[in-house]
Amino acid sequence: MELPEDAILPLPPPFMFACGECAALLASLAEAIRRDEGCFYEQLAVARHIAAAHPEDIPPPHTSGCTRCPQYAGRSDIEDVWAEHRARDLFLHESVARLL
Repeated sequence: MELPEDAILPLPPPFMFACGECAALLASLAEAIRRDEGCFYEQLAVARHIAAAHPEDIPPPHTSGCTRCPQYAGRSDIEDVWAEHRARDLFLHESVARLL
């Protein structure tokens, strides 16, 4: 995962540590980052789990600085992808979270 040198990953919210599946997926993501192997699939797995299991915890649409949210808005055929996009803000730096 390419991050700016001064980028800090956000501390995931408490619900993610209380959920065994979230915790396991975060651990897999952290290990992939640590090994510097790329972590695209791990990112997707965490975001998909949050969208499916924790829809009430997904952040609202981005109101500024996001080119993706306007593209997703109003497309009922990809609401799950939009939810995954917004969920990525919970555990990834903004520069990476908003790429998908």
